[in-house]
Amino acid sequence: MPIVIIGGVTAVGKTSTAKKLKNLYGWDYVEADEYHSKTNIDKMIAGIALTDEDRLPWLQILHEQLKKYLSTNRTCVMTCSALKRSYRHILLTGSSDPNVKAEMPKEDFYIIMLTLSRKALHDRLVRRQHEHFMNPILLDSQFATLELPINQEDEPYTYIINCDDLSQDEIVCQIQLLLKK
Repeated sequence: MPIVIIGGVTAVGKTSTAKKLKNLYGWDYVEADEYHSKTNIDKMIAGIALTDEDRLPWLQILHEQLKKYLSTNRTCVMTCSALKRSYRHILLTGSSDPNVKAEMPKEDFYIIMLTLSRKALHDRLVRRQHEHFMNPILLDSQFATLELPINQEDEPYTYIINCDDLSQDEIVCQIQLLLKK
């Protein structure tokens, strides 16, 4: 049973993509933003970028959620920015120590990093400002934090989909192709 994480910077389309997969396959849906501490949310509302220290407990909680799905042989799709390689490692292992081996079976674990042009992202953020706690000011800090895999050997469970000029259905089709590999 696969575990699929839809990652990327704010406003890239993580939630809409995950919900489409949930509806298509009947998978459980986990919204990582719901696991942020009040302190983290207050920082983001104020336009203060989260630090690695702010994110660590949140990522460890998400790892525990993913382990529950694996232990019960259930599939889920989770939205989580997963901006850095180290954050993706914590999701996979539960540890910030890069020497700790993965607890998750990599063949059942997919992190799909969505990318989109900065202008398109900014326009989306401005349009949805009343719907989400993420302050548009933080887009630059998210890009500064973002570490996409350099090659497939670097992070064999992580895939990149450039969403420029793709419809939501085309993005989902690309994910379906990855899952069939």
